[in-house]
Amino acid sequence: MQIRSVPTDTRSFNNRRREDHGSGFTLVELLVVIAIIGVLVGLLLPAVQAARESARRMQCSNQLRQMVLAAANFESAFKKLPEGPMDGDPEAVTTSGTPNTSGFPADACCRAATRRGWSPQYKILPFMEGSNVYELGHDGPPTWPAVTNASNEDEVAQSLVVGFYCPTRRSPTGYGSGKFGRTDYAGCAGFFHGRPDTEVDFIPDAPLGAPAQGTRSRSNCSLVYQSKGAIVWPGEGDARRYSDIEDGTTHSILFAEKALNLSQHGRDGGDNERWNNPGWDPCVVRWHFPPKSDFNTYAPDPSSNRTNWNRYFGGPHTGGLNVGFCDGSVRFFNFQVDAALWKNLCVIDDGQVISGEAL
Repeated sequence: MQIRSVPTDTRSFNNRRREDHGSGFTLVELLVVIAIIGVLVGLLLPAVQAARESARRMQCSNQLRQMVLAAANFESAFKKLPEGPMDGDPEAVTTSGTPNTSGFPADACCRAATRRGWSPQYKILPFMEGSNVYELGHDGPPTWPAVTNASNEDEVAQSLVVGFYCPTRRSPTGYGSGKFGRTDYAGCAGFFHGRPDTEVDFIPDAPLGAPAQGTRSRSNCSLVYQSKGAIVWPGEGDARRYSDIEDGTTHSILFAEKALNLSQHGRDGGDNERWNNPGWDPCVVRWHFPPKSDFNTYAPDPSSNRTNWNRYFGGPHTGGLNVGFCDGSVRFFNFQVDAALWKNLCVIDDGQVISGEAL
């Protein structure tokens, strides 16, 4: 029997082996690719985060614009800007209906007896498509001490108004057992004589803070000439009109972002009350002190069980805050804004000339 050998092409076989080997990745090559991807992600991530923050800041600006435009429409309808909040009621009565002087706004604390003393944020709701929340509240007798759920305040407080929350800081959130909402935008009450932080022993030298006066003093309630803000304490029946804004609506702050320490959401003295009925309180109004970043605000030692009432405007954005003016415009201001300029923007009748270059 004849046996024939089958010829083999050794070169072709070796070439195929080399070709098969060359079509894959070595471990070194794979590690290099992974490293390159990691570098690219590291380069792109900050850009993506910056783009997202830019979008959130723009949304925040748009929300603030809706608020100042709503206030302008409120003024057109009622011939006055929305009043600030107050405590008690000028016509406070006992449950039996007799006058109760302890419930008058100058002495009461820490909420209004009726919804006419609620926040300016509540009052502008019908002019920013918020009538459904506004109409949850109703008028009732000005009973003092305030009765539970007076004027249906609890249901209103539990309504989390998306437009009152800065998207950079937090999503709409309720706090405490009642899950009552908050606001990240405060009305401007002008000049405050006293401490910017109640728990910090510091008062700016005159003319930026000293001398100190009581929280309910007329000068700290936007009632004294050359100290007034766009938002007024209504406890004595005062109202704020465009004709009162002597410095011009373009140079007068109406609403702006408020400063809030990152650890104090729902706890800080400027964030511990319901958004609709906190009384005359930095939860919904702030004053002339230079704005602060949330990262630079004061927070008491948790073990001290102390509460700090923070009166600064400010916010969570990088570099500055959004500010709404009485003319309906919104501008972004750096946290390093000149203290005297900021004070002049907060006060509507100090007669100080503000040049366009300063803004």
